[in-house]
Amino acid sequence: MTPSIVDTTGRQDHPVRDKAVDAVRHVAHASHEARLLKTIAADAVEDGVYAAKRAVKAARRWTQNTADLRDQAAYRIKREPFKFVGLALGVGIQLGLILGWVSRRATRCTSHASTPRGETA
Repeated sequence: MTPSIVDTTGRQDHPVRDKAVDAVRHVAHASHEARLLKTIAADAVEDGVYAAKRAVKAARRWTQNTADLRDQAAYRIKREPFKFVGLALGVGIQLGLILGWVSRRATRCTSHASTPRGETA
């Protein structure tokens, strides 16, 4: 009789089983990654919706405040029309003086720039 070699370690080579176990591990890992990406995407969408709602509320408040200011101005102008006519006249005169001063300086600077040095215009 010929002696036979017996595996005493209890471990047998099963390449098909090892490949199947690896495949299951990869699928489980991919599933976990997919769930994480789904959660991240859901959080991003939720944050975007929250930011959009906040922006809409802020726009509504701004619109209401602007309308309130317009109504208050109309009310004050109706109560004290001469005061606001005088105010508008004063602002108009000041703007006219400032624009005249700026335009005079601009023409003076361009006339000095066109003459050679040492000569006066």
